[in-house]
Amino acid sequence: MPPSIIINEESHVAVGRDGGVSPKSVLEGPVVAAVGVGSGSPAKPKPKPKPLLPSYTVAEVASHNAKGDAWLVYNGRVLDVTKWVSSHPGGEQTILRFAGMDATDELRAFHDDWVLEAKLPRFVIGTVSDAPEDTELVRDFRKLGEEFEKLGYFEVSRLFYVKKVATVLCILAASLALLYGTEGSTAGRLASAVLMGVFWQQFAFVGHDCGHMSPRAHEKYGIDVPKLRALVTFFNGISVAWWNATHNVHHAVPNTVDCDPDIAHLPVFALDSSMFRGLYNWYHGRVMEFDWLARKVFVPYQHLWYYPIMCVARFNLYIQSVLFFLTSGDGHKGRTNLDLAAFLGFYAWFSPLVSTLPTWGDRVAYVVLSHAVAGLLNVQITLSHFSRPIFDSPVDDNGAPGRYGGDFFTRNVRSSLDVDCPVWMDWFHGGLQFQTLHHLYPRIARHSLRKMEPLIASLCKKHGLPYTRKSFLECNLEVYQTLKDTAVQSRTWSPLIYESMCAQG
Repeated sequence: MPPSIIINEESHVAVGRDGGVSPKSVLEGPVVAAVGVGSGSPAKPKPKPKPLLPSYTVAEVASHNAKGDAWLVYNGRVLDVTKWVSSHPGGEQTILRFAGMDATDELRAFHDDWVLEAKLPRFVIGTVSDAPEDTELVRDFRKLGEEFEKLGYFEVSRLFYVKKVATVLCILAASLALLYGTEGSTAGRLASAVLMGVFWQQFAFVGHDCGHMSPRAHEKYGIDVPKLRALVTFFNGISVAWWNATHNVHHAVPNTVDCDPDIAHLPVFALDSSMFRGLYNWYHGRVMEFDWLARKVFVPYQHLWYYPIMCVARFNLYIQSVLFFLTSGDGHKGRTNLDLAAFLGFYAWFSPLVSTLPTWGDRVAYVVLSHAVAGLLNVQITLSHFSRPIFDSPVDDNGAPGRYGGDFFTRNVRSSLDVDCPVWMDWFHGGLQFQTLHHLYPRIARHSLRKMEPLIASLCKKHGLPYTRKSFLECNLEVYQTLKDTAVQSRTWSPLIYESMCAQG
């Protein structure tokens, strides 16, 4: 279907299979009791109709925005999810960041139809009496999702992942062949280390994909999601469960200064001067201090630190995975015995592999080089968001919850950057080259992302939004310049000056 037909037609219905619900659901239309008499049966007293649900104003809903009192709005219905917050499989933060708000598009983006149809009705407590009318942009966005559903873009190909897993395992086999089949040559060991880094990078893309898969929904495609996640953890040494916990929040509130864990990197990196004031980060549950180390060592020179740190950033991911397993009661879900066993299994195969090298110098060189090559993944991840606008705390002038940089479509378009690359380079980027498209429809299969691009670009153009796509080199230069600009600002920033500016008298 041509883009003009999809993008420019008037959208009268905003609810579709793209996260929508069936017309019979309690989330559609008034909630009343059905009364009837069976054919040929004796008349029975008619039960009293159930009263219509109470209505609430937007302001009333907004006041229920805490862990112990959390309401959401979905499709004009008010949901009381207070008791569900701690049980949410996606973690507490993905719900709490939208407590008191309309989360219709967020719920549609991250949940399959059966979840919305089976789970949400039990939480309905009322309707919204003064909800603003959906904008044309929101209606177009939802309509486009319906078209993608009809085109089968949400369907995952089992064969695609069989080929991907087989390919990356071949890379591992080539690495091992070079390590043990070149009679101990230095060149063979170094080549093996490079391939090991490529293996980790490529398998991480599979981990990213299965992090967005639903075990129940993808079972019909013949994909065992828990076992696939465990396989990635076993070979990569980074817990997919930990990554999923952070990634869920990142997708919900991308580039929000005090919520998105993927931009909370103090004392090493600060992407915006607003980070200098030491903000409380809701994901980490602590203040990200702009301390002496940040002010004097890292941030003023962060553009120079960027690539060296990316080369060793993988070690931090190991540490974060360990902390994830050692922590409980933090509201993050996904810790399973299978994932823990897979995580420990990585060290059970990689440590003996390294120990077979003849000298400590060889071992250090192998580990450093393989991790540096795998650091390409960290560059690819940060390219997508580091240079994009940073959104401030989501409150309006009256202290009520806001929208994290706009509606779901707007915030994700503004906070994401796509890499312009030929088809034959798609393997290298693993889907991350279409970060904007992926953020808008995170459940769409990787192998369908390229097909979406013209339609998303057309929708952005229609509504005056900047769909940004640049070459890999240009993306790197833009991130470098962003880090440099903030680094220069940090050199003249002083906590005393900031406190004096904030003083009230």
